[in-house]
Amino acid sequence: MAKNRNLMSGIADRVIKSPDEQAGENANPGRRPEPLAANLGGVTNPRAPGQPDSKIQKTAIQRHILVDPAICRPWSHHNRAYELLNEDRCADLIAGFRTLGRQQRPAIVRPLIGDARSDGLGGEHDFEIVSGARRHWTVSWLRAHNEVNTESEPFLFLLVVRDDLSDAEAFELSDAENRGQKDISDYERAKEYRWALENLYDGNASRMADAIQMDRSHLTRLVALTEMPDIVVRAYPSILDIRLHHWRELGPFFSSKEKAKQEAVERVLACAKSIVQARESHSGKVPTDGAQTAAQLIGALNKKTRGGDRTQILETVTAKSTGKVMLTIKRTTRGMTFDLPRSSGATKDEVVDALRRAIDEHLEAGE
Repeated sequence: MAKNRNLMSGIADRVIKSPDEQAGENANPGRRPEPLAANLGGVTNPRAPGQPDSKIQKTAIQRHILVDPAICRPWSHHNRAYELLNEDRCADLIAGFRTLGRQQRPAIVRPLIGDARSDGLGGEHDFEIVSGARRHWTVSWLRAHNEVNTESEPFLFLLVVRDDLSDAEAFELSDAENRGQKDISDYERAKEYRWALENLYDGNASRMADAIQMDRSHLTRLVALTEMPDIVVRAYPSILDIRLHHWRELGPFFSSKEKAKQEAVERVLACAKSIVQARESHSGKVPTDGAQTAAQLIGALNKKTRGGDRTQILETVTAKSTGKVMLTIKRTTRGMTFDLPRSSGATKDEVVDALRRAIDEHLEAGE
């Protein structure tokens, strides 16, 4: 949190109040201005060492307002996967809002104009959230549960509007606000950085690293995390469980042309596929967190065969009534084998259904 405060330091000291814009706030009856509404004209980039006057945006934060959260949506390049927010991940904010009876720290938004207001699904929004997705989710959750603020009214979403914030400036502000947040996963951050590198910095990692004040090598490792194959990503319980050091172990094998390493990659992909299938079918034991998933994938990477035996277990299926293994699916050098233990307690129909599904899923062209 100290690091995060340092990234945003200096902004409050440069507040310049604008009577004209305060008057503009009061002219809009649809939204409620905060008593301390302010304009931050000429905000400088607090992260540029030795450059105290480096401008982020000439027209900066304009006004604080309270709105219905329904008129806001997260920026498509926000660094959080909004759909993964839930009561547990926002528990601290829920408790804080309940205690204070209000949202204390405003989110940062940009106005949406014209066609940009449409979400493509028939809905329209007035603002997109650059920073403050968890606060938005929390206010929405409190309203959905009919909780009220200190004025015994439904909670409203406190935000700061930035009228002319470019994508690059929005990215840098969002990154500055959330760099120190531990609940943003490496994979979420990696996807955001990949997009920014390709679309905002012309693929120049050095320029991007300088802009966000990050070590270039660390930035490169984070961006490389997005090279993880989709089947491997899906093997994890959630993208929130994917860590940078997991790909540090696996990545070099995927980028190598050596035959031995390519064979290891095939084992990892097969392992990931079996985890995904077991999780989707609720059959067999699957890893329950990122550490277990990584250990299983890395174990497949380093698996050694004995005496030419190249048998690989693709999947195990358990009986519904007993939980015992009723089918083990293996790949060998000659094809595939199915082991059916006699004492699994599975019914004949269960076994037939499992075999049929196994054939459909595993017996693909070339196998």
